[in-house]
Amino acid sequence: MNSASKIFRFVRFLLHLPRFVKLAVRLFVDSRVPIHRKAILVLTELIAVMFAIVYFVFPLDFDFLPVIGKLDDLLLALFLISAPGVWLFVKLCPQPIVLEHVRQLANER
Repeated sequence: MNSASKIFRFVRFLLHLPRFVKLAVRLFVDSRVPIHRKAILVLTELIAVMFAIVYFVFPLDFDFLPVIGKLDDLLLALFLISAPGVWLFVKLCPQPIVLEHVRQLANER
C-alpha cells in the first residue's frame, strides 16, 4: 500500500468518524444489544480516561514536530484507545441491529 493510498484511507476515516460515533451511540442505547457487548465500549473508554490522566501527569510531547506537536494529545487518545474500542464494540454487536441503525443514519442525510 503506497503513501497516497494510506492518506486517502485516513481522510476517508476522518470523514466517516462523526457518523460512526453516532452509530456507536445508537447501538449503546439500543436495548437489543447485549450488556456484555456494551461493557466492551465502557471498558475501552475507561482505559482512555485512565490513559489521559497518566498522560497529564507524565506528558510525552512531540512539540518539535510541526503538525503532530499540536495534535499529539488528540491523536493518542482517539486513535490508540477510543477508536479501536468503538470499532470493536460495533463489530461485536448483532449484525441485523447494526444494519438497521446504518440504514436509519443513511436516511437522515
